[in-house]
Amino acid sequence: MSPLIGPSFISNFDPSSSRAIENAKKVFPSLLDNLFESGKLDRKDLAFTIDVYSAATNDTIFSYSHVGEKSKETLTSGELNDHTISRTGSVTKLFTVYAIIAKAGMGVFSDPVTKYLPELANNSSSGNPLDSVRWEDITVGALAAQQAGSGGIADFFKAYLDPENPSEYKPEDLFTFFREKRLPVIAPYHSAIYSDGGFAVLGQVLARLSGKSVTDSFEELLWKPLGMTNTSTRVPKGSNLNVIDRTSVAHKSSLNMTAWGQDLEIVASTGSIYSNTADLRKAGLSILNSELLSGPTISEWMKPRSATGTLVELVGAPWEISRLEIPVTPDSNRTRVSDLYTKAGGNIDYTAIFALSPDQGIGYNILIAAAEHAAAENAVRNLAGTFVDEKNSGNNVTLSVDRGHPGLGLKSFWLKGKNARDSPHYRLYPTGLNSVSRSLSSLYRTEGTMRIAHRGVKPGVKPVEPRAAVEGGKGGLFDDSFMWMALDQEGPVDLFVFTLVDEKVTAVEFPLTGAVMKRVK
Repeated sequence: MSPLIGPSFISNFDPSSSRAIENAKKVFPSLLDNLFESGKLDRKDLAFTIDVYSAATNDTIFSYSHVGEKSKETLTSGELNDHTISRTGSVTKLFTVYAIIAKAGMGVFSDPVTKYLPELANNSSSGNPLDSVRWEDITVGALAAQQAGSGGIADFFKAYLDPENPSEYKPEDLFTFFREKRLPVIAPYHSAIYSDGGFAVLGQVLARLSGKSVTDSFEELLWKPLGMTNTSTRVPKGSNLNVIDRTSVAHKSSLNMTAWGQDLEIVASTGSIYSNTADLRKAGLSILNSELLSGPTISEWMKPRSATGTLVELVGAPWEISRLEIPVTPDSNRTRVSDLYTKAGGNIDYTAIFALSPDQGIGYNILIAAAEHAAAENAVRNLAGTFVDEKNSGNNVTLSVDRGHPGLGLKSFWLKGKNARDSPHYRLYPTGLNSVSRSLSSLYRTEGTMRIAHRGVKPGVKPVEPRAAVEGGKGGLFDDSFMWMALDQEGPVDLFVFTLVDEKVTAVEFPLTGAVMKRVK
């Protein structure tokens, strides 16, 4: 039976010194060299920097930079580092949604777009679904999740291009185009279709909500509160710049052009942002730690909102969610699903990826499988063990980490001298609930005392069946993956509460009977 979605083990530990992370750091440069040698990456032309960070440390745990010979002249400071500013492209879309939620909450997702942009209502051909988007039927959430059928933005520029004033677009121009001339690409909610045009409209929703321009809305709602001092929707200017400016080499590339400095306020919400890894790390940590939004709000935001044509990719608002199959324990051939929340972006000759793995409290996606192994390492060191009730030794429990099995094993469990474990396959999973805070930062807290709830599930005694045929396995149509239905079926008989002191479990409570069992080994 498949495990629950979410982490197998709690993430309240510092992963930076784990053996798995250290091994991944050592291996990464050789993997990159293989890509260079095979020609999949251009060693001479590329300039990139990678930053991997942890919510447990609120800091970088791995960084790596490369500057090819052809790219050295693009670095205005002479080096590529944590503060070097580049373009992020459609990573901007993530910040547009972030700002809207920060201003108006998740409830705004249910509102029709025309509540904030009445200019889009009553289009002349609204009676014919083939000829126009009926904006009264489109919600803010549909735009955020790329399910409005609103398509791209290129036709808008073609319709309103003024060669003498190419940047003089007004919101009214956008509204007129999307009300009167925008042919729908697909029916609303029929399927997720990437929509730069939809996010241009969504930017105007943000502007109406805040009463400011999109650029000023970002500044007020995100950049200032998060201290993102090197992030903007306009090209950085001034002396002593630390940027990647490809203007001088653009004519040498196959594209013969660059996105540097091509800034239009009308599309500031869809692909405009300039930033660096230091600021993007602040943004990622603010989400993992629920700094601007409540924990439940962040958790609601970071959920899929549409499927795609593949089993391994889902769409959020506007998350691009990769479903990874990772070993449940190191070297195991059994896997569990872990969702990686990403947003990729590209501006002609610039590319960026913003990624979060809430299961491990890790930002970016370079070391995601290693982070899972680090959690298993920590579970062996700090979670597993035997716990005995000092008032009644007949109450005791032994927790284990078992190769090839997700979650903690209930190796033995006795209450008043009687065996209380009714299945040898019983597993315990963290619920995300703790005694300290509803903030997501508590999920990655490594110091102090806290109580953390776990729930137990008994998969049954039959062996694990092969994966379903639809997943590439040899099984039937369905997996035997109903574990998510099994919790709390008979009340809190499956509830265990761990007391954690500086990462280590010191006691296990069984609230149903009031038994408190303390670590003995």
